[in-house]
Amino acid sequence: MGTKKEGLATEIAKKEGLTPEERKEELVTAGLDFHKIPEIPWLVVIWVIWGILCLLPVIAEISHLEALSFALNLYVIKIPMWVVWIAVALLGALMLFLPVLRSRIWRFRTKKGGCDDDHHTVVLIKEGLYKIVRHPEYTFYLWLFILLSIVFSPLWHFTVLTVIADILVIISIELLAKQEEAFNIRKWGDEYRQYMKEVPRFNFILSLWNLRKGKK
Repeated sequence: MGTKKEGLATEIAKKEGLTPEERKEELVTAGLDFHKIPEIPWLVVIWVIWGILCLLPVIAEISHLEALSFALNLYVIKIPMWVVWIAVALLGALMLFLPVLRSRIWRFRTKKGGCDDDHHTVVLIKEGLYKIVRHPEYTFYLWLFILLSIVFSPLWHFTVLTVIADILVIISIELLAKQEEAFNIRKWGDEYRQYMKEVPRFNFILSLWNLRKGKK
């Protein structure tokens, strides 16, 4: 069997006598500064593109711009109201869960990450929400966009542009997650590769099912 390949963060975590701040400094020095992942700009761009595509038919209707007239001729997909109300309920539950999500992620990263920091960690966290999905925050954003497009479908024209907008969101968040995973493999090596095999990226339903079967 091959030797288990450890990541840079694991090596830093094993060093004795380092303060949390010193561990953080070593991470940054080793080129593992989490802030170099363009997460916020990327999410802002996603929001803008998604909003423009979803609202384009309405903008065309209000502005009467000839260049946007094509958006008025697109087939409008009628979402059944019972689907809309289910989406409203799920969106409400998601927004109520948001403070809990942020609090738990902050607590796990800060208290158990080894650096007393929300973003910089040397210990791979596999508890709580991270036991269900590898990317709790990205999973939240993924469902937020999709549910919003359904909830507001009675107010705007749900067309192929809306479908394209949701698909672009899924692809963009998938790419963002893969970028973070490549970063985490550098940090934790084979430990993170094993974690990827055990916990789905976004599929919390599959994960909860597997956890339920494991308990039995």
